This record gives sequence, C-alpha cells and structure tokens, in this order.
Amino acid sequence: MSAPFIPDFPSIGKNTYYYEPDLIDTPIPENANTHPSLIILCSWYGGATPRRVAKYTSGYRQRYPRTSILLINTSFHDYFARSLHSIDGNLTPARNTITKTLQSTPDARILLHVFSNGGCNTITQLARAMKSEPVNFKSALKLIILDCCPGNSSFDRFYAAGAVALPTAQPGRAIGTAVLYSTAKVGYALQSIGAMRSIDDFRADLNDAEIFGEARRLYLYSRIDDMIPCKDVEGHMIEASRRGYPVTGVSFGDGKHCGLVMGEMRRYWDAVERAWEGGKTIVWERSRL
Repeated sequence: MSAPFIPDFPSIGKNTYYYEPDLIDTPIPENANTHPSLIILCSWYGGATPRRVAKYTSGYRQRYPRTSILLINTSFHDYFARSLHSIDGNLTPARNTITKTLQSTPDARILLHVFSNGGCNTITQLARAMKSEPVNFKSALKLIILDCCPGNSSFDRFYAAGAVALPTAQPGRAIGTAVLYSTAKVGYALQSIGAMRSIDDFRADLNDAEIFGEARRLYLYSRIDDMIPCKDVEGHMIEASRRGYPVTGVSFGDGKHCGLVMGEMRRYWDAVERAWEGGKTIVWERSRL
C-alpha cells in the first residue's frame, strides 16, 4: 500500500484511505450515541491537496472523535477517461469497509460528504455497487452533504474541472492544456454514448431513493463559483425538495470552489452539525457577506 495521503489515514486501496480512532484513549463525549458511525468523504478533482482535504478531516475528527472516516479521492483518469467497470474495481476496498462497518455496528449511521462533480462521480458508482452487498447502505445513510455540487453537463464545465489542476508556469501549462483538451473531448464523447456516466446521470442518481434512500440533504455552495454555478446547485435542491427529501441549502457569498470552509469556518461547521442533528424544514440561508 502507498503512504498515507494525510497523517492517520493509511491507504487501503487506490485513492482510498481509512482513519480509525483509538477508542481506548479517546474520551467518550456525552452525546456520542448521536454521532455518525462512519463518515465518508468523496473529494474533488483539481486542487484536493492533502492540506486542503485535512481541513475537512480535522474538522470532523474534532466534532466526532470516535467516528471512523473513509476518504476517497478523485483522480484525473477516474473523472475524464476511465470506464465504469475499471472505476468500480477501484472502489472495492471502500465497499468492503462500508460493509464491514454495517455488519459490525447495529443501527449504524452514515454521514456522506461529497465534493464537486468528481465526488458525485465517485459516490454514485459506489452507492450503485453497494446495492449488491449483503447490507442496507441506503437505510444507514442519514445525511448527504453536497458541497459545491452537482453542476451541469456542459463541455465547458467538464473541461474547467480539469483545468484547475494545470501547472501555472509555462511551458507546462501550454502542454497540459493541449493534453487536457483532447482528453476532455474524448471523455465527453464517451459520456455521450454511455461508456462513461455523465453529470446528468449523477444528478438523477442523487435524487433516486433506490440508490440513496431517504437521507437528509445539505447543500453548501458559493454564489460566485465559476465552476459549479449556484443556479445548478439550487436547481437540484429544488428537485430534491419536490421529491420529498428534507433539504437545507446554505450559500456563501464569496466562497471559493471546494473552499467554503476557509472563508466562514464557524458558519460552515455550524451548518454541518445542525444538519446532522436532523430536522425536516426546508431552509434557504444566504451569507450576509
């Protein structure tokens, strides 16, 4: 196995890492029985550095110190070029970890946090794969956090997701741009013929009760995101509420794509904690900034 992506998160498979707290030395919080049994983080493609991802893992560890965390990163090939079959194979360690948790923990409760379209790509395929496991993943899923997602299926947005990771210096950027553009064209064409799942597929799956059950939804998004426009997120949020899901939407006036926590950290984590605690009121909360 490769080295940990971030400290305390050893690799259990390709782009897959798992943190298990030391239950002997970790004090039991008074409300520990209400905490998640497992937190699943599906990161974004382009800029998901260890330092940035650690802002989320450390935040969850502080709030839920006895909860295990499964981290699945999105790679360039997963998002742009790989077939469904090859991605499913890479998700086997994650499937096994989730299955083990559900089999060993009565009344397990899962918090799922998905970032950008890359994370949507990963989780929709993982959730579909979990349907063949001898456990009820969708019933254990209590909260889905959609962070800066889902977007739309335009080529410009598809290409922009990859462009975030291009080198800033020349000639690396020029070479990378040429390679990315041709690769994105191929990937977009594969989506068009069904060889790869499109963003439209992800959007539909995320509101499919047969795949994700009746979990509450928290949408965290930026009003100035040039990669995933707020109208795309709000459109999905409206559709989710129409389908009867408990929905909360929290927008950030000047938040960066997959960097909302860095602008208004307290408000961000307050929204996460409130959403986990439950409630079926539809909320549209905008930043005052």
